[in-house]
Amino acid sequence: MSESEVIISTPSPRTHQSLATDLSTAGLKPGMTVIVHSSLSSLGWVCGGSVAVVQALTDVITPQGNLVMLCNFCY
Repeated sequence: MSESEVIISTPSPRTHQSLATDLSTAGLKPGMTVIVHSSLSSLGWVCGGSVAVVQALTDVITPQGNLVMLCNFCY
């Protein structure tokens, strides 16, 4: 799927802030340990790409939390 097709099929813009809001609504809290294995494409088009996703996660769990991620390019 081309980038323009992904943008068109994404119902609302995914941004660093909207992702942080969604993660908080889903129950993530400061100081938590979070294990993440996700496909960026499953989120739709994200303004800022994977960097925005990681920033949103770290903003929500704060420096007191721990983030463990498995990414496809790691193996």
